[in-house]
Amino acid sequence: MIVGEEEIVIKDIYYVLMKCGYGNVRQCKNIIRQKSVFINQICIDNPLFQVSSDDQIVVNHKLIEWPFVYYMLNKPKGYICAHKDQQWPCVMDLIKKDDCYCVGRLDRDTTGLLLITNDVNLSKKLLLPQNHIKKTYFVTVDSPLKQHLIKYFRDGIVIDFKIRCQSAQLEIIDSYHCYVTLCEGRYHQVKKMFLTCGYHVVELKRVSFADILLDEQLAEGEYRYLTKREFQKLEIILSQTKKRL
Repeated sequence: MIVGEEEIVIKDIYYVLMKCGYGNVRQCKNIIRQKSVFINQICIDNPLFQVSSDDQIVVNHKLIEWPFVYYMLNKPKGYICAHKDQQWPCVMDLIKKDDCYCVGRLDRDTTGLLLITNDVNLSKKLLLPQNHIKKTYFVTVDSPLKQHLIKYFRDGIVIDFKIRCQSAQLEIIDSYHCYVTLCEGRYHQVKKMFLTCGYHVVELKRVSFADILLDEQLAEGEYRYLTKREFQKLEIILSQTKKRL
């Protein structure tokens, strides 16, 4: 079920044309330079001209629809991050949009925030390891948490007997619940980090990704468009990573 209003997104016009199937980079830029594109009834010949999802775009006298979507899904337990599977239900069964995919993955029994889009460029940037995109999880464990775990996580937990994870932030809420914030995305990483310390993760829920918080108004299985402010957060974070590189 989708709820909420659509976000306002800004893109270079040539990239919009590419997503709409007008060809590769060179072909789309040529179409624009040939003055075949009108934005809000004004002819545009600059391929880098920025358009928003609010604009009226006409190509060769044909009105085109805005092709990009950005969703926040509250992933339910029991679903896998895939399009098709013979054994388990998939998150894309909830979205029902063939050209979309998950930005990163959550385990089958992990719930919470999942970003879904058809914007390849944005997705790749958010998943690059060197960009250190933060993810925060709400964790429930099977035995009382000890304060010394905070230092262990900060120093870097060793998983699979040989892989030292990057520094992570552990915030203990009570004896069995905590928040973990990390900048990596290794396979079953959070569960393995706790397992190294002698704990089993009973419940795992992602509550934040790239400073975007899970909308608690979304029931499990529901999704909505990212708001303009949430999308701007992604752009700010990615612009900051470029400065660090």
